[in-house]
Amino acid sequence: MHMFGDTGTLTKDGAVNVITFQRSLNAPPERVWEALTTEGGITSWLAVSAKVDGRKGGAVEIEFDADQTVDGTITQWDPTDHFAHTWVINREIPSDVQYTLTPIDQGTELTLVHSGLPDEMCGGYTPGWHAYLARLATSLEGDAVPDWLTVFEAVAPAYQ
Repeated sequence: MHMFGDTGTLTKDGAVNVITFQRSLNAPPERVWEALTTEGGITSWLAVSAKVDGRKGGAVEIEFDADQTVDGTITQWDPTDHFAHTWVINREIPSDVQYTLTPIDQGTELTLVHSGLPDEMCGGYTPGWHAYLARLATSLEGDAVPDWLTVFEAVAPAYQ
């Protein structure tokens, strides 16, 4: 167990890369759902701006900075249980993200699955998601959110 959470896995399903993380979060599913699906929630841990049209077929727009945006279409919208959407990086590199929330005694078990990234992006995305999930966990606990790059650099060696 690393101070920023367990390492995720990168596997192949046929030719498709699949990044998987599991996190036990100290917040009820309703709060985790809000962090994943609302502008205020997403900007607290993931991005500088976000828009989510909360329904199946709705649009997702996430802006990390001037050089990186993600657009997508919601493929699964089952409040407080499942949220999935396409993840198209800078309008050209498609993949899919799925979040599954399961109530547990002290909060929520979150499973994140990001599938379909090209091989050359997985080396950055795996520790990247690790860093973002560390930010999510601290945000939900009301603590100061750690700097993304600091966490990324701390966990990256675990993914080499």
